[in-house]
Amino acid sequence: MEEHGETKDRVQRAPFETALHHAGYGCFQWLLLMSCGGVYAVCALSTTTLSFVLPAAKSDFDLSSTDKGRLTATPLIGMCVGSYFWGNLADARGRKKAIIGALLLDALAAFLSSLVQSFPAFLACRFFSGFGIIGATGLIFPYFGDFLSLRHRDVMLCRLEVFWTIGTILLPGIAFLIIPNAIFNFTAPGASFQYTSWRVFVAACGIPSLLVVLLLVPFPESPRYLLHANRPEQALQVLQRIFVVNTKLHEKDFPVESMISAGEGDEEEVVSADNNGNETKAPLTWSQRWQAFWIRKKMLVTPPYIGLLVLCCFVDFGLMFSYYTLMMWFPDLFERYSQFSVLFPDESKGVCEVSLALTNETVWSLALTNETMLSTDKSNQLGDQVYVHTLVVALSCVPTALWVGLTINIVGKKLMLVIMLISSGLAALGLNLVRSSLENLVLSCVFEAIVSCTEAVLFCVICEIFPTKVAYVYSYTCI
Repeated sequence: MEEHGETKDRVQRAPFETALHHAGYGCFQWLLLMSCGGVYAVCALSTTTLSFVLPAAKSDFDLSSTDKGRLTATPLIGMCVGSYFWGNLADARGRKKAIIGALLLDALAAFLSSLVQSFPAFLACRFFSGFGIIGATGLIFPYFGDFLSLRHRDVMLCRLEVFWTIGTILLPGIAFLIIPNAIFNFTAPGASFQYTSWRVFVAACGIPSLLVVLLLVPFPESPRYLLHANRPEQALQVLQRIFVVNTKLHEKDFPVESMISAGEGDEEEVVSADNNGNETKAPLTWSQRWQAFWIRKKMLVTPPYIGLLVLCCFVDFGLMFSYYTLMMWFPDLFERYSQFSVLFPDESKGVCEVSLALTNETVWSLALTNETMLSTDKSNQLGDQVYVHTLVVALSCVPTALWVGLTINIVGKKLMLVIMLISSGLAALGLNLVRSSLENLVLSCVFEAIVSCTEAVLFCVICEIFPTKVAYVYSYTCI
């Protein structure tokens, strides 16, 4: 469906939202959705890569449960540090440049982490992987939203969640093709340098980050950023380009000749203006940039935004605390339940009891002497179940991702957030009560399907309630 504003009457000067309306809605936004969706799918791949590395790398690094916890936490620490860095870089150098830089850093960290041979070095590489990928994850929603009018913003932003689901679906498929396959084991007999299949998997997960950079390159910088960066002519050129793609008309037919930006309240000011109110095209000096930087930071702790910021941070903390923790551990939990079902086929236990039974050295020594229980074929079968269960969890997100995009304007973002937070919380609490692998799988599907979409709705709220010039800072503070 394509829409564009009336072009018969020319407007000498218009606010950004009016100019964006005249640029139209259609082919350009859908092409950008595909590109930004590809970026978001890669974010899902990179964020959850370790969920398959944890079981596979256990023998190479001799990982204990504590080591697995460190490995899971390290990328998240990188995300905490990187979020503020990328937010400020996006304000200073542009949204598109920051996203591309974040993706390139993530790809580099993935390739290096597949090569390093020590556990501390691997942790360092995964730190920078988290440091990089959070830049793309946090910026892609505001960047895409800058090309959307208020009428279409919520629906189109929620459609990005479908691509996150695609990323989580692709991950177990890639892992299943590479990790169990001996073809991808490039370690020579007796060699000290190990390059096993799980390392190939880690490197393979870095390739999509490079590919989506190519998808993003043809698209322009955010017109909102250009406008707030005192570059209104370039912002106007971007809107003219959108207009041409959507309407198939010439740039000269674009009805807006120049733009103004709406300030707080009902006042408007010329974007490029000096202290005397005269229009100017001079770029900001470093002193002016530094002053603007601190003005934006002061807005973080001033009413009414400080209350909204605290609320958003509280909600996002709860979401990410549970989501990343459980998503990293789901494959490992599936593997433990599969092993437990072989060792104790007639027993039903909770998660903690299953983990305790599998760490019992006496049980393992007895199991290892029973060739019928832990033969090579059986081990492969158990590994296959882990991939299948993880794929089922990813597929469970498809219905909710589609539902959110179709109903967000009907239900409303606030009510949808409340419903999703309560439902996901109950599902997470229910994991303490599971007594079988099937119960664990069902509740994992419910939890993942709800929480992944809740984050998308929260991003929509952040893009709406905070001013454009500080939306990125607030977004990264929440993350």
